[in-house]
Amino acid sequence: MLLASLGAVAFAAPTPTLTDAGRALPDRRPALVVVTPGVSPAAYDVWVAAIEDAGLDAWIVTFPGVTWTVDTAVAGVEEAFTAVAKGREAPVVAAHGYAGVLVLLAPIEPSALALVGTPLGPQPVVVLTQPPPGDATLGLPWAPELLGPLAVEPTSGELGRAYAAWAVSIPDYAPPRCRSLVVASGIDPVAPPEVVRLPSQSWPDRRWMRVGMLGLDPKELPHGELLSDAALAAEIAAFLRAP
Repeated sequence: MLLASLGAVAFAAPTPTLTDAGRALPDRRPALVVVTPGVSPAAYDVWVAAIEDAGLDAWIVTFPGVTWTVDTAVAGVEEAFTAVAKGREAPVVAAHGYAGVLVLLAPIEPSALALVGTPLGPQPVVVLTQPPPGDATLGLPWAPELLGPLAVEPTSGELGRAYAAWAVSIPDYAPPRCRSLVVASGIDPVAPPEVVRLPSQSWPDRRWMRVGMLGLDPKELPHGELLSDAALAAEIAAFLRAP
């Protein structure tokens, strides 16, 4: 969890944590970074730095604990967005992986949206592992060697099972009406290009970006490195910053 000294906003239980993740920049447009439950917020440090270097005020919302459902996590996204938007320019939003699905399900209207490694449709071939039954699970329902470097933490078993189900059927969501950037890598098992590019083709203002070429380029990034690659983070931040 990020340092409490950076400032936090309390919500009704289960409790997400909204943190001013970098410098206090109240005169800048807010940028809300939504952390996937089950992934450590420390994994987003490169994104936060790039977003603030681009002239935005980065905030990060996390979902600690193991009592989350899809509905309560979606409500947490909405609450966090409302909090950072109060009295300011309409926020931009960035999400990686399954957090992007939570963002799409939330009734929010960002001014720009970046979804990186987020599945937008069902997988043609499902190769994930099934989370065990129970109240808690660690990380994401994929073998760690497929995800690449990614710091994980416990989350609810219900969310873990939802992530696995989304490989077969994504919940219905309304296409975003704002400028949107969708990014995929050919070696990302969570969101390969075919489950990102095609489902987003009809979005009204969408930019598609593939990392690497044809799945053979050594610059292809696994799921975890979509968060830690500094050059990609700078491109995401520049998109969010553009008018």
